[in-house]
Amino acid sequence: MIRRYAAEALGTFGIVFAPVALSATGKMPGGDSGLMAAALVSGLAVLAMVYALGPISAAHFNPAVTLGFAVARRFPWRFVWPYWLSQLVGAILAASLAALLFGPGHGLTLPSDLSATGKNLGTEIVLTFLLMLVIIAVATDRRVSGAVPGIAIGMMIVVNVLIGGPITGASMNPARSLGPALFAPSSLGNYWIYMVGPCLGAVIAALCFEALRIDQSEAKGAPNELLEALKAVEMESHSSQ
Repeated sequence: MIRRYAAEALGTFGIVFAPVALSATGKMPGGDSGLMAAALVSGLAVLAMVYALGPISAAHFNPAVTLGFAVARRFPWRFVWPYWLSQLVGAILAASLAALLFGPGHGLTLPSDLSATGKNLGTEIVLTFLLMLVIIAVATDRRVSGAVPGIAIGMMIVVNVLIGGPITGASMNPARSLGPALFAPSSLGNYWIYMVGPCLGAVIAALCFEALRIDQSEAKGAPNELLEALKAVEMESHSSQ
């Protein structure tokens, strides 16, 4: 499991460092700080990390995604806390390195209208719902080719950032928002939106997809080999009693 935790930390590091660094370099001469650049960097970073580390940890890289998988019974609850800790460590390390290289205050996810609480929370819920729906669909069906998840998930992030970027920064990930916020404490007052919204959206999406799933025989865990190994241990335990 140590390797899985390390992969989660490293993958989260990658998907957080990329947009935070872009936020800093985009303001430099020749840089691109536009919405499309932010969307592409965020989506491509996730795409690359999914392909690189997905075979090791199933590439959650997001506490809300891990929660969604656990609620849908596609990931063991006993490993939720270690995955969360790994993801938060990766995000904080990424933000720390970005702050060291470029200075603090870059890559923050902040609502454009602080008074529109309902709109801000609702945006994060809907965006994460769409993202989690795609993730659980491509990650827990045996019939989906291994080449599909990275592309599908990365494209969904690009779409979501283009939609929600001007409203909330389109975080969809409590770890993504927490890392940079630690270096700009004044932004922590809005952090609850980026914790509650993504978690609610991911849980709702996971439950919806499980309700829609037709062929349970083709369903698998995320990561599947971990779920199968735990089931085997439980069966051996019951048979020995």
